[in-house]
Amino acid sequence: MARNRTSLLVAVVVALIVPQAAQAYLDPASGSMILQAVIGGVAAAALAFKYYWRRILAFFGFGGTDESE
Repeated sequence: MARNRTSLLVAVVVALIVPQAAQAYLDPASGSMILQAVIGGVAAAALAFKYYWRRILAFFGFGGTDESE
């Protein structure tokens, strides 16, 4: 039973590793859309990091006091 699973696993890994010929075309609009999505994701991650910065510091024991601005 274990040998069958190993054989199946090896066959799946080989099928995923072997390169396939892709019949695809990315025009400039697709490239700019991908770039826009990446930039938006980075901006969202930076904003979330900024928003939770004090909580992150408090979690690690820095700046445990709640100072009013």
